[in-house]
Amino acid sequence: MSKIFVVGARGIPDVEGGAEKNAERLFPLLAARGWDVTLAGLRQNIRGSAYRGVKLVGAPSSRVLKTDKLLYYVSAVLMALRRRPDLVHMQGLGSAIMLWAYKLMGARTVVRYGSADYLLPKWGRLGRWGFLAAEYQLRWADAVIAVTPALADRLAARGIAGNVHVIANATDAADAFDEVGIELPRQPYFLAVGRLTVQKNVHRLIEGFNLFAAPRLDVTLAIAGGIDDEGYMAQVRPLLSPQVSLLGRLPRSGMGALYGNAHVYVNSSIHEGSSNAVLEAISWGAPVLLSDIPENRDFRLPDRHYFDPEDPAAIAAALTRADADRQAFVADRAAFLTWDEVAERTAAIYRSFGLDPVTAAA
Repeated sequence: MSKIFVVGARGIPDVEGGAEKNAERLFPLLAARGWDVTLAGLRQNIRGSAYRGVKLVGAPSSRVLKTDKLLYYVSAVLMALRRRPDLVHMQGLGSAIMLWAYKLMGARTVVRYGSADYLLPKWGRLGRWGFLAAEYQLRWADAVIAVTPALADRLAARGIAGNVHVIANATDAADAFDEVGIELPRQPYFLAVGRLTVQKNVHRLIEGFNLFAAPRLDVTLAIAGGIDDEGYMAQVRPLLSPQVSLLGRLPRSGMGALYGNAHVYVNSSIHEGSSNAVLEAISWGAPVLLSDIPENRDFRLPDRHYFDPEDPAAIAAALTRADADRQAFVADRAAFLTWDEVAERTAAIYRSFGLDPVTAAA
């Protein structure tokens, strides 16, 4: 009777973030296949004892060194010591800072490598060291799940290859989000989704949109996401105009209509993994434009979908292209994984260690 302990997602459901979306979709499917799954999230994000078959436990957090996760990571180790899981599934590079502890307690370890966070300047020297120390430990993980081939290549360049599997995020079924009413922006609106951070390159997107929208007043840029970096917002706010709408943090369960009614979805990130927001936009049939970075190139869309994220004029030109022929920028969702396929590939990794779900053990 194999027990899976999940750490590295702040909580489920409806918690903002890529690791959280992945956890919300993946682990209920594994629980439905018979795996005994417990997810440790931040206490403030845990609103029940279970979610769709996944047991939920809350760990304390304290904001230190620009992150709310250090105390959480240590607390999760103590929780795992009490529960003695057969396998610890870490949902991000940061959580792998404690990989050595899980190995010492005898658990199998799987790490989801969703992004190379140390590339972000916001972390500073000490934060960068922490992420690099976590990445170095990946060579000792039983398995690493890279969400894009570009990230797998990055690991291979660091001598981490034999235990690496590429499993991308997935598109959503049409009924995957509950019908939670949210007020839609003024039509037609270009949509961006994600926390307002340097990584998401929101200031360059707004600059490009302002160039595109200068001769017309009938379009809106809507940005859905929480504000985590007030220092960065000081750079963004002077660029705002009545045609740019900051929607704030919205529940994932209400996003379907927002994607489905978008004129064009735009991802302008300079640093990504396998963007869940891009896949959500594709799921709801929105035309998509993507920054020309390796991880977005891994979606394998035609060249017309990509633009230089550092050049506002290139962003404006991309918006003009998509506005002129929206259908040409709609991606075929059948070309991407489903969450059932992600769950089956993940379960196959677990089985390769000789672990079985509860139903099989019974």
